[in-house]
Amino acid sequence: MVQIKNKWGWVVTVCTFIVIIPLTGIPSSFGVIFVKLQEEYEITDLETGWIGSVAFGMFFFASPISTGLFKRYGHRKVAIGGVILCSIGMLASSFVPNPSLLFLTYSAIYGVGSNFIDNTSLNLIGEYFPRKNSARATCFATLGWSVGSLVFNPLIEVLCARVGWRYTFRILCGVVAVVGIPCVLTYSPAPIERPWKKLESAEGQKKSLMENSPEEQEKPTFREYIKTFLEALQAPGMWLWIFGNILANLSLIFPFVNMIKFMTTIGIPEFQGALTLTAMGVTDLLGRTISSLIGDRIPFHVVYLYPLSSLVMALGIFSLLMISSFPGMVIFASGFGFFIGVFNSMLFKACMDLFGSEILAEAWTLTYVASGIGIMVGPSIAGATYDHTQSFTIAFYIGGGLCILGALVFIAIPLVQKRKDWNPKKALSTPTDSTEFSTLTEDSTEEFLEARITTI
Repeated sequence: MVQIKNKWGWVVTVCTFIVIIPLTGIPSSFGVIFVKLQEEYEITDLETGWIGSVAFGMFFFASPISTGLFKRYGHRKVAIGGVILCSIGMLASSFVPNPSLLFLTYSAIYGVGSNFIDNTSLNLIGEYFPRKNSARATCFATLGWSVGSLVFNPLIEVLCARVGWRYTFRILCGVVAVVGIPCVLTYSPAPIERPWKKLESAEGQKKSLMENSPEEQEKPTFREYIKTFLEALQAPGMWLWIFGNILANLSLIFPFVNMIKFMTTIGIPEFQGALTLTAMGVTDLLGRTISSLIGDRIPFHVVYLYPLSSLVMALGIFSLLMISSFPGMVIFASGFGFFIGVFNSMLFKACMDLFGSEILAEAWTLTYVASGIGIMVGPSIAGATYDHTQSFTIAFYIGGGLCILGALVFIAIPLVQKRKDWNPKKALSTPTDSTEFSTLTEDSTEEFLEARITTI
């Protein structure tokens, strides 16, 4: 692929950052809603945890649907549909007569809608920045995750205390709509062109490359869409990457869903629990900010950040076995939040570096599906163990162990790719002309076009 220009890409990046703040801040604050639901209803930790974890899971797990839709209908239309779904989900959730219906209104409708926005946005940014500034743009966009957690945890705590969780959901419905629609309207197709197709004349070649819109490209059929995923699965290291993300996310989501509940069991009040999650949001923001500044300049392969982050997070989870005070929880949350920020913000960059831009949409979709599996199952394990033992001890042992196993899987990926002599720039079976074109930078595009025209 050739990047002709990307100035509008920064507008899309900033708007993605803005829309992600409420989009992710709401599910990241489910720990507050968790406690409020248990105060109003007789509902187990397992059931309550499932409501939040399935919503988080659908945020990732619906990626094959959203990827197929934006390839067929464009990024803007799918993102607008996502904003509408999120607003409907929040509004409907505020009227449910029993918490079981939240699986439909909050977990399913809001979860799928949020994926339609997030997955679509990051893929569009990836098209605007396939090489240069890829880490800077994607890391900056995902700063919205940490800002959302930082802002919405205390905000939802205050709103729930004053107007109740139902009116809080109605207020959040309006916030998502008012912020989301103007932002996603900026999602114009990236001016990225496919290499030389049906060339008729030298001048016609240049004009076709410079003016042909992505919207005019042939839309993939369902069979072709499935075929691209099957081909992506053949990329060396892809199954290890999927497995590693499942293992990591089995433990990563615990702080957002079960943490306030855990702190109440060791005598820490709810308002201090919200402050702990706020501290996690601050250091998450710090980790993402540092990643956005130095992510394109790391002197080693980005994938090596993942075994390091996983090991540190495993130590953090094990430390919960000994922590029994508010200051200790703040220290844990601060360290854990920083490495969550690094882990999540560099994920798109790592996926691009491992598997190349030609199969990036498919590789990223598979990454999100893997994350969704881990996110949906992880908090449920924690909730189930607590229901049976009235303690989170077993959950901490399981979570820390899975993080260590994930670190071993991540470190094996570059070794496998090196053994297979995998070159992500060549993707799977890219034609010669496409390969030659994919190595161009923005500055060299015009020079290359002139050279090709001259030689014909």
